Amino acid sequence: MNIKDLIEELKQKSIEISFSGGKLKYSGPEENITPDLLGKLKENKGKLIKYFWPKELSMVMPINTEGTKIPLFIVHGDYANYVLSEHLGPDQPVYGFFHPGSEGEAITYKNVKEMAAVYVEKVLHVFPAGPFYLMGFSFGGTLAYEMALQLRKSGFKVPVLILLDSMSPLAKEPFRLQKGLIMIVRRNILRPVWVSTKRFYKAFSCKMFLLLGKPVPLERRADYIAGKYARLTKAYVPEKLDDSFLLFRTSDNKSSYRYLGWETLANDIRIVDLTGKHLEIFVDKKNTEVVQTEIEAVIDRANKLV
Repeated sequence: MNIKDLIEELKQKSIEISFSGGKLKYSGPEENITPDLLGKLKENKGKLIKYFWPKELSMVMPINTEGTKIPLFIVHGDYANYVLSEHLGPDQPVYGFFHPGSEGEAITYKNVKEMAAVYVEKVLHVFPAGPFYLMGFSFGGTLAYEMALQLRKSGFKVPVLILLDSMSPLAKEPFRLQKGLIMIVRRNILRPVWVSTKRFYKAFSCKMFLLLGKPVPLERRADYIAGKYARLTKAYVPEKLDDSFLLFRTSDNKSSYRYLGWETLANDIRIVDLTGKHLEIFVDKKNTEVVQTEIEAVIDRANKLV
């Protein structure tokens, strides 16, 4: 049935639909809530949830609201949201978080824990009972890690945690010896200073637009968001997660830490190596298939244990 036709029918029968507490709710005259209508509501549940998606959940994308399995929440997955959802199938609910600042607005979070707490609040609004499957890409992985900590402290289960090429703030790169004094100075002193200076001026220019009441220009938003994420990560001191998780690492990641700094923060980390660059994971077909297969296997194992 066409969703627009169903919405029109609901209006004519004075049936009000809302999405609250992770469920689709309806109310109206009892004589109009017929078995036929209930059948239509059940059949079109996913489409109706997307249509009546609450404004307070605007930062959450209802990618696939169908299915009976434990939902997967992807933090800043971008294109991965759709690639994974299609692979996991219609019975796997998938929700994704948008990047703050994507419309040029200011990112006001003061630290990772505050930001994660807001994300957790949205997760519980969508699915209040738990358990939860969490995944995050890049800085989104750091957020997903902190979200898992907060959810577990609140008594919820997080059987699946997946970090996609995410650097821990504990990954402080050591002083590297190079051939020749010039190379040592360039690699360990000049390059870090140049990177920090470049980030500072980019952040300053973006801040000026915001102070003037204007959005950050489209061509500068990626730098603004990345710079903010870098500062939040640097100030974050994560607690240990007494569990295991899945970590993907690209060959382009030059960190000297095999597990990207997460080594001491989990009981066990399963690492999967990918070829290529950080931002091109889902451009390469082979990488995409590896990520899809590994995530599907982790979720299938968790489903059998929950």
